[in-house]
Amino acid sequence: MTEPLTLLRRHELFRSDDLGQVREEVARIFCPHELALYGRGARLDAFVRSKRLKNMAVNLIAYGGDVLIEPGRLDDFFVVMMPLTGSAHIRSGSEEIESYRGLASIPHPDRPLRMRWTADCVQLIIRIDRAALEAHLRDELGHPLNDGSLTFRLGMDVTSGLTASWRRVSLMFARELDHDENILDRPELVGDWEAQLMAGLLNAQPHNYSGGTGASPAAKPEVNSAIRLIKDRPAEDWTVTRLARVLGVGPRKLQQGLQEIGTTFTHELRTARLQRVHDALHAAVPGTISVSKAFAQNGIKHHGHGARQYRELFGERPSDTLHR
Repeated sequence: MTEPLTLLRRHELFRSDDLGQVREEVARIFCPHELALYGRGARLDAFVRSKRLKNMAVNLIAYGGDVLIEPGRLDDFFVVMMPLTGSAHIRSGSEEIESYRGLASIPHPDRPLRMRWTADCVQLIIRIDRAALEAHLRDELGHPLNDGSLTFRLGMDVTSGLTASWRRVSLMFARELDHDENILDRPELVGDWEAQLMAGLLNAQPHNYSGGTGASPAAKPEVNSAIRLIKDRPAEDWTVTRLARVLGVGPRKLQQGLQEIGTTFTHELRTARLQRVHDALHAAVPGTISVSKAFAQNGIKHHGHGARQYRELFGERPSDTLHR
């Protein structure tokens, strides 16, 4: 492909037209994933440039062909993906957007990610370790995260305001890394620069703790742990008593902690299970799964009630999700 970009030339890892090699090399930077070409006569002309810092990595990636990418859940890191040319269809859990030069994307690490990049798509991708970003947010708030998880708005308008400024700073990082001597190569300085970029992102892009998120009181550590455990293992036969025993707290204390932040054990478990059902139905190859099987695999025993609750949460029937 014609290469109009000079960013990160000092940090080019490889160029290749081999699908297997590209998938393997990109997985080293991010995570294992499925990669496939689509369209008649599709082929690859890929390059990857990447520089790992401390809690971040700055990456420039192009495939040079129309590709489908399915990493599943990212789990341990956030990515801010900013197309410099071309476009990409991004689906994160039940949300989806068409990302282009003016609209970046920040998928949620806990939701299955599926992408379709056009052949001319070149993206600057800032990878941020999840633990570092959530720790920075906790420090800003002065208390634990109420629901145990930071969630950004998927689409990030980078045409104006603070988000445009954040994009410019990210590009500055990439340009700076092409100099033989730069402050980002100094271990004693890079952490401060990363902290500034994390603070800028948290202030620029709307998320569930925007505005200090005093909307609900701080959750106790055992409550954060309980919610995370439910989200990670929703299909298990949880009860308040069993969950409390796993966490080493009393059932009453756990229930009270959940009530203090405006939720209940039942609500959290139901929502986590329905989200997993939705993700499974949307990701399924036609004919490989039924709605009933998806419910059963995710701990929902009463399918009639489950279907009603699913419609209330997602605005459509489970069968609609399966056949879309």
